[in-house]
Amino acid sequence: MENIKAKKSLGQNFLINDHVVEKILNVIDYSKYENILEIGPGYGALTKSIVKKCKKLIAYEIDLDLVEYLTKLKIKNLEIINDNFLNADLTKYKDLVVFGNIPYNITTDIIFKLITNSKNIRYAILMMQKEVADRILSPIKCKTYGKLTLSVSYVANSKKIIDVHPNDFNPKPKVNSTVIILDFNKNYEYDLFSFLSFIKVIFQFKRKTLWNNLSTKYNKNILTNVFKILNLNMQIRSEELTLEMIKQIYAKLN
Repeated sequence: MENIKAKKSLGQNFLINDHVVEKILNVIDYSKYENILEIGPGYGALTKSIVKKCKKLIAYEIDLDLVEYLTKLKIKNLEIINDNFLNADLTKYKDLVVFGNIPYNITTDIIFKLITNSKNIRYAILMMQKEVADRILSPIKCKTYGKLTLSVSYVANSKKIIDVHPNDFNPKPKVNSTVIILDFNKNYEYDLFSFLSFIKVIFQFKRKTLWNNLSTKYNKNILTNVFKILNLNMQIRSEELTLEMIKQIYAKLN
């Protein structure tokens, strides 16, 4: 491995634990899918293993030093794109499998990019800050349950694969990490962007009731009627609502 130092500005922490690599390697059968994409391959801890199991691997790496390092490996079925994954056009793919150890500083941006392109994605296997993973996997009525939880669950089923300790990275991050898989094999009933905007409205003020959040956008007489039809308590909070309940409210208001 060449002496390339991790760049703090890019949120780089390189995975060095083979056991974690093996876990990610066995989550799905990568050989079944034509379109495999990696976010931030770094030194290629995951890349070198997964590239052996697929026809072609596309890797988005923003760090030119690492692009040069990976290019020198001369892996025939590896295409390296020197760009930020957030600039990637995912609409040209079908049944895309995305994986990677994603930078902590843009984790939420990456998640929402995947959500908004969910029709083109089959799976996402992602290592992220444990705190963010906990929000995605959160059960109802927990402090971590909110906009991110519901936005992800509308388009995907999510599952934890493994927790990852700071010692499994070089340099060691100050936070714990978790690998999760998002299974995007879900059909959604309503317009994606409209429904995501609705989720954003109902979680805009955490300490306020559902009524107060909705009244910033909807007519109060209409709200009164909807609450009555759905038998909703006027004091109910958004974190007390299941995805199905939110769908019902959305359908009545839109």
